[in-house]
Amino acid sequence: MLKGFFSSINRITKTTHSHNVTAESAHPSALESRLSEAEVTFLSMLEGRRSADTSVMGWWCAQHNIDGSRVINKLHTNGYLKLADYKFNLEKARVPALKEFLREHNLPTKGKKGELVNRIVENIDKDKCLAHFKESYWAFTSKATERLQEERAKAQAEYRADIDLIRRGQLETFKRKMYPNTNEHWGTEDTFYETIQFVMLHGFEDFNLSEEVRRNISSFVAARAVNYNSRGHAGCIAHITDYLESINLKIDRLKIPDSLARYAIENELEADSEALEVYINFVIGRSRAEAELSNYKRLGFRKVKIDSAACYACKRSSDKVAYELSRAPILPRGWGCGCIYLLADL
Repeated sequence: MLKGFFSSINRITKTTHSHNVTAESAHPSALESRLSEAEVTFLSMLEGRRSADTSVMGWWCAQHNIDGSRVINKLHTNGYLKLADYKFNLEKARVPALKEFLREHNLPTKGKKGELVNRIVENIDKDKCLAHFKESYWAFTSKATERLQEERAKAQAEYRADIDLIRRGQLETFKRKMYPNTNEHWGTEDTFYETIQFVMLHGFEDFNLSEEVRRNISSFVAARAVNYNSRGHAGCIAHITDYLESINLKIDRLKIPDSLARYAIENELEADSEALEVYINFVIGRSRAEAELSNYKRLGFRKVKIDSAACYACKRSSDKVAYELSRAPILPRGWGCGCIYLLADL
């Protein structure tokens, strides 16, 4: 799923004006080539992001005290980022837009998304595609790929050690490793443990897997569930895929729940990893919701409301009903749900 463009400073200025790249800011003396740990992590999240989005990952940049726009300029200037090929722009477009473009050129509109993209590439001039699909996206250069591979190799060894701690139930050691500062907590001590325990108990329970396999792949999700510094599930899915392959089980052979299969069809999810991402998001959401409600009860709160204003799946406004904690609907309410709890006692 996750798949030199410039020849002069003038061209950089022209193609990336939304990031305020100028001849002065692009000069090596203004943008040092050495990357900090935060900048490398930021780089890893940029592939496939819209190049015109000046606020990309704003919440993450604020948390790590970096200027996202300036770092993008730095990454671009130092050869870590380039604009993706126009075929990638087509792959990011919605299926209805691709079909409409094909109709305009008197070409067949039947087939899956990948087939539509290939039909466009094979039959329609590149310049016409660029004129119609104007969004551009960032892609990694070989330099970025090499750098990120080095970082991943270091992280892999550390990650395997963390997963081993979860599987052996050594959650206190795992927590202190994640948060060496004893004054820094993810929620409360109990919330941290309950989140992991929920995933380990209920993760992939509808996938018709052996208990050993179910717990092993759930451990990857559990580690992700208590790590708010990580965004997205690509890494988690990759670890699950690698583990399944190590036991000769392909990801496309997993028996996913029927309701998720229907959701995948209705929402035109093309790859098995996309459906798995929806499931992982659901399980993580459930684990956090259960732990959150338990924590509210421990803290003496009695009621919650449900805010659906930012939920594309539910498309509801904020729920006016105040639920007793013991009777509150467990979130997410369904696949793709992004509703959140709000305390009604405040």
